[in-house]
Amino acid sequence: MEKQEGEKRVPIVEGWFTVKEGKAHLIGNQCQSCGDYFFPTVYACRNPGCMSKSLKEVLLGRIGKLWSFTVGYYLPPPPYRPKGTFAPYGLAVVELPREKIMVLGQVASDIDFGKLKIGMDMEMVLETLQEDPEGNEVIAWKWRPL
Repeated sequence: MEKQEGEKRVPIVEGWFTVKEGKAHLIGNQCQSCGDYFFPTVYACRNPGCMSKSLKEVLLGRIGKLWSFTVGYYLPPPPYRPKGTFAPYGLAVVELPREKIMVLGQVASDIDFGKLKIGMDMEMVLETLQEDPEGNEVIAWKWRPL
């Protein structure tokens, strides 16, 4: 479907991801006192030994290891509910090596869940989830095996 003038791609949650040099990245932050990373962003460090309010916004790594996954056989909560016929969807927990954090997200919709293996490399991608009432593509970040 060709986009009409004025239509665009909009994020499902503003400020959670961006595209830089053609690659999608989650937006997190890093504590400038202890070095811990967070996603989504926080206002104060959640490390109980730190609790600093000195945080810097950072782009998180795009590649991680599949730590765990499951298949959802229920409608996801809004705003992650796709338009159209319901189909089971994958949920993956991916460990980002540099940041040493786990990030939960849906698995790209064209992936055969039977081929997912713990420890495999996963890449963060953007995928159209639905259209909003104005005809804009609503995009979400998801995980795809490399």
